[in-house]
Amino acid sequence: MRQDPRLPAATLGVLLAVISWHTAWNLGGPATAVGYALAATAVLVLVVPRMADTLPAAVLPVLVGGCAVALAAAFVAGVPAAYGDALGAGSDRADALNVALSQLAQSRYPYTATTYLDNPITPLPGALLLAAPFWWVTGNAGWQNLAWLLLLLPVLHGGRRLRPGPTVLWALVAVGGLEVIREFVVGDDLVTGAVPALAATVLTLRAARGRSAWGLAGAAILLGVATCTRPHMVLVVVVVAAAVGLSVGARRAAVVGAGALLVWAALVVPFLLGGITRFSPLHTVAKVTGDRAITAGIVVVALGTLALLLLALRALRPSSPEAVGWACAAVLFAPSVLSLARRLLGGPAADVDLTLGAAAVPFAVWAVASRLLPPSPRPTVPTAQEVDEKVLPAPH
Repeated sequence: MRQDPRLPAATLGVLLAVISWHTAWNLGGPATAVGYALAATAVLVLVVPRMADTLPAAVLPVLVGGCAVALAAAFVAGVPAAYGDALGAGSDRADALNVALSQLAQSRYPYTATTYLDNPITPLPGALLLAAPFWWVTGNAGWQNLAWLLLLLPVLHGGRRLRPGPTVLWALVAVGGLEVIREFVVGDDLVTGAVPALAATVLTLRAARGRSAWGLAGAAILLGVATCTRPHMVLVVVVVAAAVGLSVGARRAAVVGAGALLVWAALVVPFLLGGITRFSPLHTVAKVTGDRAITAGIVVVALGTLALLLLALRALRPSSPEAVGWACAAVLFAPSVLSLARRLLGGPAADVDLTLGAAAVPFAVWAVASRLLPPSPRPTVPTAQEVDEKVLPAPH
């Protein structure tokens, strides 16, 4: 019997409301922000469970195609002049990818350049690697948003077959998530940029239960690349490694954690060799501490966050897809909470950025979608000893 999805859907609605708060406020003030929060939550709670059982299968491809075309058209058209102040005239984040990739194409160090707003380049090397094909083909890294949003569909369904519940959920978030729409129009990638990390998470969890050690190592490499986009995404590696450890043992968890972190090192260290002060992604720590450098404050925040995460993982022991999804969503939403907390403790109002937690959305959508899929026979999870015996040949 399928579990009730209403509480997870309500949680997703609250998450969307928080990251969309600034845009909603700009569009119509506090009444609009509160109204959007209530409407988003109500629609997800009331519509998704009903549509999961009633929407005809023939409608699903039309729904997906219509959403994709509408979002692509919105990106091409850009921000309407009347909404320029509310949505922003352009994307500093998308321009950062375009500028950095242009610098790399000219064999220049990318992190000393600046965006059209004269801001430093903040995406980590993994983000540049993922955006590179789209920039090379189209000249604009913003087109990756459409590709990643479409990639989210098979991740939610566990395959290519469209099912009503996850498809409706996907469509509501894609065209009903105010921050998602804003990012599509201007080219930001906070939401969709986390989809490759989600896909790599799903692949890693599946590979951990398989027989191939090389398959798990390959999944760990993909996880490393897909999470090396923004600093807090490294916490996804911790959650996934913990989930693998709970499912099949510490040995395979070590493969996942070590493999992904080695990829991080391989991507980041070459750029650090050019000088830590030149590595502009450190600019992002100012959103939490106010300092654009590795200081005692950011080290304390990082270590404290890691300690709390490890304690939470030990207590909650997430191993199911839904539990892993919510655990990842929680840690990725933390920057929004920290940014707000800094403001409440007396920090500058201009530094509050609730969109910083937008990367939590794909993981939360995955967690909700897991309750919308039809029940299937639960596979037997092998023990750590059984996995090792299958993967590693007995010594002769």
